[in-house]
Amino acid sequence: MTQRKKYREDNTMNNNFESHKFDRRSFLKASGIVGAAGLLAACGGKDDSGAPAASGSGAAPAAPGNGGEPITDLVTWEVVLRELETWNVQKSQNAADLNVLCNCVSGLVTNNIYGQFVPDVATEWSYNADATECTFKLRNDVKWSDMNGNVKGDMKAEDYLIGLEWVLNSAKNENLNTSMPNNYIVKAAEYNQYTMEMDPEEAKKLTYKDMLDYGVGIAAPDDYTVVYTCKVPCPFFHTIASGSCLFPLAQGQLDEVGGVEGYQGVTNETLWYNGAYLCTEYIQNNSKVLVQNPNYYNADKESRFHSVTVRMIDDVLVGYQLYDTGEIDEIDLAEAPASTILSDPNNQYYNQVVEATPKKFSYQCHFNWNRKNPDGTPDDNWNKAIANHKFRECLLYGLNLRTTWERVNQLEPLKCENNCFTMKGLCVFSDGRDYTDRVEELLNYPASNGKDPRRLRDISKLKKEAMEELSAIGVTFPVTLYDYVKAGASTAGMLVMQQMFKDCLGDDFVKYDWVEFVSSMKQEIVDAHTACWYRNGWGADYADISNFLGQEILGDENAYYNYNYNFLCDFMDAPEDYRKDLVACYQEFTDLYNIANAINDDTDARYEAFAQAEACFINHVITLPYQYEVGLQLTHVNLYSKINTLCGIAAYKYVNWETSTEAYTAEDFAAFAEAYNAAKGA
Repeated sequence: MTQRKKYREDNTMNNNFESHKFDRRSFLKASGIVGAAGLLAACGGKDDSGAPAASGSGAAPAAPGNGGEPITDLVTWEVVLRELETWNVQKSQNAADLNVLCNCVSGLVTNNIYGQFVPDVATEWSYNADATECTFKLRNDVKWSDMNGNVKGDMKAEDYLIGLEWVLNSAKNENLNTSMPNNYIVKAAEYNQYTMEMDPEEAKKLTYKDMLDYGVGIAAPDDYTVVYTCKVPCPFFHTIASGSCLFPLAQGQLDEVGGVEGYQGVTNETLWYNGAYLCTEYIQNNSKVLVQNPNYYNADKESRFHSVTVRMIDDVLVGYQLYDTGEIDEIDLAEAPASTILSDPNNQYYNQVVEATPKKFSYQCHFNWNRKNPDGTPDDNWNKAIANHKFRECLLYGLNLRTTWERVNQLEPLKCENNCFTMKGLCVFSDGRDYTDRVEELLNYPASNGKDPRRLRDISKLKKEAMEELSAIGVTFPVTLYDYVKAGASTAGMLVMQQMFKDCLGDDFVKYDWVEFVSSMKQEIVDAHTACWYRNGWGADYADISNFLGQEILGDENAYYNYNYNFLCDFMDAPEDYRKDLVACYQEFTDLYNIANAINDDTDARYEAFAQAEACFINHVITLPYQYEVGLQLTHVNLYSKINTLCGIAAYKYVNWETSTEAYTAEDFAAFAEAYNAAKGA
């Protein structure tokens, strides 16, 4: 175990959570290889898994190999900043929602621990000769249940028709989650536009039959078959089905909650469930309790916890205290406790610090092109500065983000280095090259030396030129970059960022500061336009580059970041002189994106064209690639037994997890990784 310099920080905080303790032994035995490799699900498009286990309480959990017993009642955590915002799976584009909802509602396909797409509600899928038609065959034993486990009805193909109509109907779903069906399903975009142009009350009366009459490319030839027709060849369409845009919705659910408005505001108490768990208790900003769905169709094949409690915490420092007292079963390590533990070989947790498996998100700093002061007036100083290409280049090439990565992973911080928008591992060329490697090649980034970030450059000349250009249009220095933090939360990370800005850019150029919000980041920060950037992560909804780059293009209201964070739309049609170059950068990128997205008959050519577009995007510093999430943990969960996916919403599905009442060690995880990689490569 690598030792690091010890950093001190007072992280003593009170908490009001009830105690939920497990019998933990402080002495931990090293383990051998355990059963992660044995959790392989079927590969390809057909359900080839074995016969169901004997009836009873369901499949037995994997026995841990480190001397402990499987955990039956898991207690995990989430930060209050990421509280669930909606129980409506069709509406949500937010991972904080979908990490819960993936346990409550199941879709057509899911993933196994190796990231392969496998059947879920569908038993198999197939394509026609030119991949313009994708057919899913459904299970005939899926039940809808209420929160109490009462059966509400059978799930059938019609539910997928109702679900798609809901997504495409602007009056029902507010144009959320429409980008994928609009891009690929025949006449989906036209139907979506049709509902936008209607009187909203009339649009709410439309049913899936109206959608079918309009010609949208979906059909249910029988109760257990769903067929999607695509506008262009789409051999990755089954990966789109792992996202919430194609999830089912029962007419009985709509009727029971009183129609459109009732389902728009659906809660855990009124939701119909067809997934592995029911949410029987939800206290906002405090906790959620999931229990086994007694009607779950895969109960005999997938092991589940008796219950899962998600505790809401202010930050991971509070979480560390809860872990230390045995109240939660896993925690990401913040900088202070990680430093304390790793600097002392006698610390009880020294051998238990493990490196987490990479999460599916690629994080970027997304700029607010139209920042406003707290009184609602424009922050002209920031808005003019960030519209300047050389100013943005100073941020890209001058900021050494290693100090922020060390807060995530003190053992190997460069594993967090991210130089692209698209997530590494999402797509590969036919010769096995990762798509992001090609983007970095086009950006002329050097090979990693394992010590320094690859994009750092001497910006002294660039900084001087930027200051001259901006001074000429009235910008005063230093320019203040406002970040955001929840009131009362630790500001340790902000202080690290502040020092990094001072060291890398100079406090004569940019001053880093922050604004606080009380309860809702979206309402108080994003909607109010008060931050200068947002450090957000994007995870793919389907296995194609378009799902990443499409969030930033012009002319598409489904471009998530443009319309929800960057606010380029506020001035795009009539930009002031200082913003015209910025809009031109977006247009150049959008044109390249459209060229790439039109290539549907040659995957390598498609990826190459997208790589050219992404390199243009990053060269213009339309966003600032920030990090991957490869952190350190203390855990009673074998992370290699979790679903591993770069697409869809299934990563937090609490099925088939191997856990132990004895915390895992770094030695355990080395064995897990070896077994996992060997099985994955086999």
